[in-house]
Amino acid sequence: MGSAGVVRIASRLRLRQRVERSGAPAVSAKDDDTRFGHAGSRRSASLRGLRYPQFRRLLVARAMFGFANWMNRLAVGFLVLDETGSTFLTALSFAAQTAPGMVVAPFAGALSDRIDRRLVLALTALARVGVMTGLGLIVAGGTGSVWPLIALVAVGGAFASFDVPTSQALVTDIVHRRDAMNGIALQSVVSRAVGVVGALVGGILLDRAGGSAVFFTGATVLGIGVLIVMGMEKPGPRDGDSEAADGRGSVIGDVVDGLRVMGGLHTVRALLIMAVAIEILAFSYMSVMPVVAREVLGVGPVGLGALSTMAGVGSVIGSVGLAALGDYRHRGRLLLGASLFYGIGILAFSSSSWFPLSLAIVVAIGVMAATFDTLQWTLLQANVPDGMRGRVMGGWVFAVGFGWVGHLELGAVGGLIGVQWALAINGGLVIAAAIAAASLASRLRQA
Repeated sequence: MGSAGVVRIASRLRLRQRVERSGAPAVSAKDDDTRFGHAGSRRSASLRGLRYPQFRRLLVARAMFGFANWMNRLAVGFLVLDETGSTFLTALSFAAQTAPGMVVAPFAGALSDRIDRRLVLALTALARVGVMTGLGLIVAGGTGSVWPLIALVAVGGAFASFDVPTSQALVTDIVHRRDAMNGIALQSVVSRAVGVVGALVGGILLDRAGGSAVFFTGATVLGIGVLIVMGMEKPGPRDGDSEAADGRGSVIGDVVDGLRVMGGLHTVRALLIMAVAIEILAFSYMSVMPVVAREVLGVGPVGLGALSTMAGVGSVIGSVGLAALGDYRHRGRLLLGASLFYGIGILAFSSSSWFPLSLAIVVAIGVMAATFDTLQWTLLQANVPDGMRGRVMGGWVFAVGFGWVGHLELGAVGGLIGVQWALAINGGLVIAAAIAAASLASRLRQA
């Protein structure tokens, strides 16, 4: 696919967006009800996605995944810090979870566009069950070294790279396009809300039963999610799927075509650049959370669990807010605003040494983080053909895979001048990046 193919795709997208803005339905109401199982009565706009039965099943599975993921994230960071006392190695353990996405994610997106997404999601989650079980065995055995732990975390990160491209594209398979942001936001609400519980339970288990109990519990919950996904019905075909299948070559060819299209669409390119910047400078704050908890705030595993829980509470609030907005038009401006206040939140967090204030600030940070992620997922899928939704989400995971740079940067700078100064620098850079994007990226403002 060359530049002419990119131009054709961009033209089709502009035509489709004009039709959607005009209010004309993409399919008839009757076809829509038959295809997606709409309820006859009109429900609250913030809960539109729940009228799709298969989407409700997916939400339950995502709840299981979110619970396990937050437990795993909290336990790994604290155990590495407790074993080594190193800010850098703690940050490295977070980097190991995201760095594999730079290699795996483009192929994950291409595979999710070719294979039944339910199968991809279930098999990769099953592999993560094995990884979490292995982590539990390593901790229970007491090897005395964190390197086997970090290596297995990297393997889990590679399989986790399939999660976002597959699950986000699966949402848009199940719900109607006009309900896409609502569905994506509702999925974020559920996975983050359960993640709040996962972080809290993980902190308590870590304190009272040890790290192996956290990993074994997470593996069990993740396995339940796998069973739920396997019980879902296969979604019907989407517009553009047959066209994509007709011209389909190798997986590598799909990856190359996807990268060309994403690079040739201005809005998509701007969104992915923004994702790289915010992932490196903002989301990396989580990697030094164990250090802040112990060295700045003077709290232990339960306190760390409370901080992670408050971040989850904020993310739930942000996701609920977006779900309530429904088909909001000025999403690009909202994305830029969330980026700006994300930076302000990190700057405030860096200056706080009072635990209750830090909890409140982390709630605000969680709101901005969830808003940024959900808007990114929605806008990216809205600006590519249906047959490329998996690949554009794979591109997003590739972009956020650069987060390892931020984790290592925070760990290195925090080790040299202190974690609070390192966070303050990153918060200031996030603010500068948001202002620059608002000034220079007109396509992003209009998205």
